[in-house]
Amino acid sequence: MNLSTFAPEGICPDGPNDPQFPCRNARFGSASAVAGKLGDTRLTVCLAWLATSVLIGVSIHARAADDERGLDQTSTTSEAPGPSPDQPSVTPYRPTVSNPADLSAPGWLEGELGGLRSYNEDHSRNDNVPWLLKYAFDENYGLLLGGGGYVSSQVPGAPTQASFGDTYLEWKQRFPVSDTAAFGVEAGVVAPTAAHDLGAGKPQWLVNGIFSTDLGALHLDVNLAETHGGETPVQVSPWQTGWAAAISRPLAGNWGGAFELSGTYQQGAPTQSQALFALNYNWSRQLVLDCGAAYGLTHAAHDRSLFAGATFMIGRLR
Repeated sequence: MNLSTFAPEGICPDGPNDPQFPCRNARFGSASAVAGKLGDTRLTVCLAWLATSVLIGVSIHARAADDERGLDQTSTTSEAPGPSPDQPSVTPYRPTVSNPADLSAPGWLEGELGGLRSYNEDHSRNDNVPWLLKYAFDENYGLLLGGGGYVSSQVPGAPTQASFGDTYLEWKQRFPVSDTAAFGVEAGVVAPTAAHDLGAGKPQWLVNGIFSTDLGALHLDVNLAETHGGETPVQVSPWQTGWAAAISRPLAGNWGGAFELSGTYQQGAPTQSQALFALNYNWSRQLVLDCGAAYGLTHAAHDRSLFAGATFMIGRLR
């Protein structure tokens, strides 16, 4: 469950602001930050340029590989060139909160990188650069390693806070039901690698149940997650429930779209929910770009957020 896209607000036991200061972890929102000015947004701009350069390089390489393989196939057979078994397609989990039951291509290392900016009603702002590495041993078993590469929080009248985010590791298992439907389970731990003030503070354990199915041209992903642990005030339960349901479908050409509703519940803290709209563009089999926006549906949720990113193939490991 990619709840970095949701960015729900938790309650930090020793946060620098009021009790509703957005405290996030790698799974249930943008992980948090350590106090200290960063000279406005210069670091964010540098990271954005670096990420853009990497994505451009990956896309050029992927397109060149496609063209080269297509020429090779044309020269050796009279049939129309098709996808090579050595060149699988990526399996995007972003930009929605929910994850599909499907795993990435077995034996291949796949990556995701994005940027998320959330605006809150109190005029504060949160930035996150979520990342994810995916590796499948076969079509039903795999590992996920991800988190926030850079997270920051800017509150009017207070210094900007920034840090490397929390990091999570999960085991993922898929249970096929038919050719078009499957259940899935993701289970793992969140390591509190973010700054103490705004991150999870302590390890968190999490499990996410998934149901995915095709409904004609539509694809449905439903997630229900439970997280336990981290630092919470006495009046707030250490258990947090997250849910998400997304519908996606192909659009014209290489374009696709998705709509999703998601939210969280934690006893002692305000309930949150949001609506998300996203577009994706299939640049090649090895690179998918995405962008979109989310809007808070409850008073406790962020006001709005904007995001963009990519899913790309890194290389074959076996």
